Order: sequence, then C-alpha cells, then structure tokens
Amino acid sequence: MGRVQIILFVILFTISLIFIVLNQNADLYISAHISEIILFPVRSISNYFQYLNISQKKIDALEVEISKLQIENQNLKNHLELSGLPDTITTANLRLIKVNIIGRDPTNFNGYLYIDKGKNDDLNINDPVIIQNKLVGRIKSLSDRTGIVETFENIGFTISAVASKTNIYGIAKQNGQLMLEYIKLDDEINNGDSIFTSGLSEIFPKGVLIGTVSEIRYKDDLFFKEVVITPAIKINKLNYVYVAY
Repeated sequence: MGRVQIILFVILFTISLIFIVLNQNADLYISAHISEIILFPVRSISNYFQYLNISQKKIDALEVEISKLQIENQNLKNHLELSGLPDTITTANLRLIKVNIIGRDPTNFNGYLYIDKGKNDDLNINDPVIIQNKLVGRIKSLSDRTGIVETFENIGFTISAVASKTNIYGIAKQNGQLMLEYIKLDDEINNGDSIFTSGLSEIFPKGVLIGTVSEIRYKDDLFFKEVVITPAIKINKLNYVYVAY
C-alpha cells in the first residue's frame, strides 16, 4: 500500500470513528453547519436579487421625480426667457406610472405600442405617455390589465406645440414626417429650435419636449412655410415608458 493510500485510509477511518463516537446532538450540530455552508451560495444569490428588486424600485421612483422636475424646469425657463417672471406650474400634481412595452402593432410597428397596465391601474383613454420628459404619445384604448399607446409616429397624430425660443405656436402633426404646421412665412423660427407641448390641450401637460426643428421649406404657399421636426426620441428603441395621469 502506497504512502498516499495510507494517509487517505487514516483520514477516512478517523472521520468514520468521529461519527461513531459522537452522540446524536453532535451529529445534528455538524449537519447544521454543513447545511449552512451548502446553502450559503443559494442565500447569497437570493439576497442579491432582492437587493436588485429594491434598487430598481428606487430607480423608477427617481425617474418619475426627474421627469416631473424636467417639465417644471422647462416651464419656468420658457416663461423667464419671455417675461422674466415665474409662471404658475401646472405639473405639481402630475403623477407618473412606469409601464412596460409588451408588444407592437406588426402593421404599424412604431405607430402603436402595447403596454402591461390598464384600467385596473387607474389609467384612462388619452392619458399622455412620455419618457424622460420627451413625448411618446397618448393612451388609445384600454382593457382591465393592458393598453394601447398611439405614438407620434402614427399618421395623423397631432398635438399643440410651441417653439421655446420665440414662443411661436403651431400644430405638430405626423404626415410621414413630423411637421410643425400653421407657421406663417414671417414667423421667427430657426433650425435647432426646440419644440415643446404648448399646454393648450386638456391632454398633454405643458413643457414636454417633442423634438427640434431640422428643416424649413418655402414652397408656393402664400401664407405658411413647412417646418420639419426631428423627434426627441426613437420609438423603436423603447422598452418602457411613463403614463401621466
């Protein structure tokens, strides 16, 4: 018998002898400690996922507060630039709820989004939908637990809008391109100007970013010019949004 085999035999014999000599309580004590060692990785993983869940809830709550502050800040900024006086903020009671996108309309991929919350979550038809203070769309229809969002990518989508720098009002409309309509030839508006919701609608709060002016076209129209808006977000990159209600 080799030296290694002898050592292994002695170790196994010693362990067996210990378990024979020890009483039942000692066996339970050893078993309990062995169980703790075996279950330690499982408990660690469970605690880690619990920590992640709590952290995500905190992140969601912070994103809601940031979105509210962004809207309020934009309203104040716009008004101070125009008059130097603070405006009454209408978003103090704005509530936001995070919803996950669970599907898209295959016939109009970016025009409609399916979300995982509905009437049971106090959502209503026409509730505005945003992400980081940027326009997404509005609630089109609801079931008890799910809903459909009409986005600004849907043909015919319209919303009252304003250019923040010059306070020029118009209608943002999707016609294959997002356009700012009813802008007169002599209205002051320039490439790069930010376009926000105007607050002249019962649906959308004031100060939500729609996009920026990317092109101004002069055609045969005697009264109006065409203003092209580049949207602030890309719908096909979203996997969640916020509903304001």
